[in-house]
Amino acid sequence: MRRLTGRGERGSMTVEFVVLAPLLIAMLLFLVFAGRVVEAHGQVDGAARDAARVASVARSAGGAQEAAAEVVANDVHSPCQAPQIEGFAPDSNAVVVTLHCRIDLTFLGGTSMTVTGYAVAPLDQFVARTYG
Repeated sequence: MRRLTGRGERGSMTVEFVVLAPLLIAMLLFLVFAGRVVEAHGQVDGAARDAARVASVARSAGGAQEAAAEVVANDVHSPCQAPQIEGFAPDSNAVVVTLHCRIDLTFLGGTSMTVTGYAVAPLDQFVARTYG
């Protein structure tokens, strides 16, 4: 059996490092990507929730749309489509807001992705509304 000298052991460690370093860097980039995606989902869900809340106390469908769009613009720092508000009708008990935003991931070598937020809020029964 042949015994390795100190020089051979160092060479072996260098090879291990060369093999493991790219894997560690790839894992780190994946963690950054996953963290950004989770953060974006939370941000868009929060904006949809806030938009549903302000839309539920609006007096008209137009007012609900304007208030929801303003809340989204203040909450999300990414380009978003106008929030879709459903359920603002005389026979409805709740308003539903769906929000689609594009999240920029170019800093990781990717392009961008669409994140969707969804929220429901009960319509305030004591607000006089105009439907039309």
